[in-house]
Amino acid sequence: MTDYWNLDAALAEETTVPLRFKFGVAGVARVLEPGSTANDISAGTKVEAPLWLSAALSRRGMASMSAPEMYSERYRRKINAGAECMNLKGRAPYFYDVGNKCNEFMQDLTLSAFLSRTYATRYRELVSKGLSTVSGEDMLELQSKLSLEELSVFEAGRSSVARAEMWSRGARLRTAAAAAPSRKRASARGDAEGREPRQRVEG
Repeated sequence: MTDYWNLDAALAEETTVPLRFKFGVAGVARVLEPGSTANDISAGTKVEAPLWLSAALSRRGMASMSAPEMYSERYRRKINAGAECMNLKGRAPYFYDVGNKCNEFMQDLTLSAFLSRTYATRYRELVSKGLSTVSGEDMLELQSKLSLEELSVFEAGRSSVARAEMWSRGARLRTAAAAAPSRKRASARGDAEGREPRQRVEG
């Protein structure tokens, strides 16, 4: 499920998600629920487990997983009301990755639409506008709101803008350098044409 060499993908799968066991499991209660006095988990027990474990158990039919609270109807209404105002970096740094991986098992079309709409809105209002209008402290404030997926896109955009500006400056310098000899030749011709020819004086 995870790209072994992708650190962000591995960290995203450490996100805990709600998991409900369909069958009893022996000897894991204290691992999944620190502080539990029982050793075993009974059928129907709900716990918070890492996404990678929840996905594996769901795939085997041993448990059913659901999306974290950030994808609940309550948060969807908040985000839909002002997607660009939500601080995803602090609440859900891997917002899109975790949502999509949960939905591989949930098959919730409304969640898919919600993730797509949120990304489109935040890209337009935060990432795209930020590349052209934001600097200084405003830049830091903007970056503090972005999920890590959005931040990756934003940094790639900043890098592209910087390279484009460097190319543009270089192009102007090359144009100026190429035009300099032409101006010198034109100036030399003007000087030559401005001189009157000397008349020969006969003795």
